[in-house]
Amino acid sequence: MIAEKRLRIIDAAMKLFNEFGYHGTPTSKIAKRARVSVGTLFNYFATKEELIEAIYIHIKLHSKMSFLEHLEPQDTEIDSLFSMWRAIIMWGVENPEEFKYLELFCHSPFRSTYRTEKSLEAYKVFQEEILKKVTPDTVCDNYPDYVLRYIDNALHAATRFLLQNDIDDVEPFIRSAFEMLWNGLAHR
Repeated sequence: MIAEKRLRIIDAAMKLFNEFGYHGTPTSKIAKRARVSVGTLFNYFATKEELIEAIYIHIKLHSKMSFLEHLEPQDTEIDSLFSMWRAIIMWGVENPEEFKYLELFCHSPFRSTYRTEKSLEAYKVFQEEILKKVTPDTVCDNYPDYVLRYIDNALHAATRFLLQNDIDDVEPFIRSAFEMLWNGLAHR
C-alpha cells in the first residue's frame, strides 16, 4: 500500500508538472489527483523539490530497464550503435509522459543537481561509443562536449517527432534518423 501511494503521487505529479509546469502545480492539486491528503504527500516527500527529483530518479530507473529490454545484441559496431539509438527512442515513444517530464526536468534549474549522475549511463555509453567510432580531427575530437549535446538533441528530436506525428512504421524513420546522425558525424 505504501509503495502504491508513493507511485500514485509520483504519477500524478509528473502528469501535472508536464501540463502546468513546476510553479503552476501546487501540492494541493497533486494530492487531489493522487487521491491522498496534502499531509500524506508531505509524509512521502518533505518538499516539492524532493518530489520533483524523486520523479526524475524514478524515470531514469525505469528508462534504464526499458533500454535494456529493447537493446539487441549485434554483430557489428555500427549495428550495436543503431540498437542503442533505437532502444533509447523506443523508450520515449512507449513512455511519452516520462519522456516529456525528462525534457521538462532537463531544461529546469533542477538539472544542475544531476549533471554527472550515474543514471544517465545508458545515454552516455551510446554517446561515447559514437565518439570512438568517428574519425579523429573532426569537431568530435576538438569539442566532445558539443558533440555529446548534439547527439542528445538528435535523440530527443527524433523521439519528439515520432510522438508528435502519426508515423505508421517507425522503424524506417528511426533507421533514417540514425543514418543522418552518423553521416553527419563521420569524417569524409
